Amino acid sequence: MLEFQLFRIKVYPSAQGVLFEQPKTPPEILKDVIFSLPSAELRKDMIWHIGNVSTLEEGGLYFRIGRTTKSTLEIYKDGNFDEQEFETAPYTHVILDIWLEVCAIAKKPKLSPKTTGIANQFVRLLNESERTRQIEASFDIEAINDPTDFIDHLRQAFSVSKFWVTFSRPNAWDVNEHFVKPAQKLLEDLNGEKGKTELEGDNLNPENLEDIARSAASTGDDASVWLQTSETSQKVRKRLKGNPIVVRQEDVADPEHKMMILQIIRENYKRVRGTVGTE
Repeated sequence: MLEFQLFRIKVYPSAQGVLFEQPKTPPEILKDVIFSLPSAELRKDMIWHIGNVSTLEEGGLYFRIGRTTKSTLEIYKDGNFDEQEFETAPYTHVILDIWLEVCAIAKKPKLSPKTTGIANQFVRLLNESERTRQIEASFDIEAINDPTDFIDHLRQAFSVSKFWVTFSRPNAWDVNEHFVKPAQKLLEDLNGEKGKTELEGDNLNPENLEDIARSAASTGDDASVWLQTSETSQKVRKRLKGNPIVVRQEDVADPEHKMMILQIIRENYKRVRGTVGTE
């Protein structure tokens, strides 16, 4: 059984554009760099690679990410003990929705104890690739958090007295229009990387906070809330991060299994954004 975790990839094109090249959208940049099959030595004697790239239907990609390294095996042959050097290449599976910039990475302890470790090496590989340098783009990656518990507490709260949310430079097209997009634009205008806004009041509107929280969850940002569950209860704090979305699949040996994971990615993303059943 394969265990996949969902991540949001953030693509930042060159602010000045690239000489002699037509401007590309973030999804086009992401696809371009992955199809360049980047390799990079991210640690001494450990070279990470992207390979086995194939196109799925409806804007999906399948590929593998792994690393090559030299190992020494102690052997006994013909009455003698000896050492033999060989190359190992553990890898894992990635399914990516190009247009959503959302991917599912399969857990692989041989690559990293946590799937977030693989995701971090993946984005380093994208950033250090030759194609990325040519088009002067950059990438970031964050785990997508399941906002269900956070939203349930918001909806059931007697009162909400404090709320904060983090945000990054503009990337996703479907973030909260009234609060997050202007905050991201301000961050971009100030040449910033990360931002955080805190709101306080006797009884903040939980309905408006819900869409901001869903937006943060979908982009891998964070949020926190202080609330009371009843008029006489103590204030408690709830945080968005720490609830990764994990899905399981028996195999990805054929296109049908890969498409199943792609559909699961999309369904989970719609659930995070609260758009299930709205089409």
